[in-house]
Amino acid sequence: MKNDDIAAVLAALGLSTLRVVADPEGIAALENHPGAKYTFAEALKLALEAFFSNDRGSSEHAHDSAIEMVRSDPESFGLGANPSAVEIAAALRSLLAGDPEAQIVLLTDATIKQDAYRFLPEFGESITDNWVSRIMAPSAWPFLQWSIVDVRGETPAYSYEFD
Repeated sequence: MKNDDIAAVLAALGLSTLRVVADPEGIAALENHPGAKYTFAEALKLALEAFFSNDRGSSEHAHDSAIEMVRSDPESFGLGANPSAVEIAAALRSLLAGDPEAQIVLLTDATIKQDAYRFLPEFGESITDNWVSRIMAPSAWPFLQWSIVDVRGETPAYSYEFD
């Protein structure tokens, strides 16, 4: 894992203080996966961008994206009644930047052994065929939130929550 690349991604997204949790063996396994398209830093960027701006949600339900969650109750996030996608993305970015306990966790065989990171994606996406990240912001986002980045880049990245 190249810490400079990760720091550059976080800085570009305005999230320099976001904690990144990942194990080197899990990263290596995904970076060396047959047909792998992304480095960890690239997958991290796609995962966070999916959280901020992808309204597709899971393959099962479009209404479970972070954007749809904010859109359904914008006032709770300090927004007006009909916020734009740009305003929603800014609110989500601010939510992560403003939570000192916020973190993004790459789910691997090693990290899911830790109690705090044990929850796998609700719809069964594979942690060996995808860069699966949990986005956690305990003080502002009480949901289980995952971002899924296809290791081969064949499916666009997406993010969804479950409560």
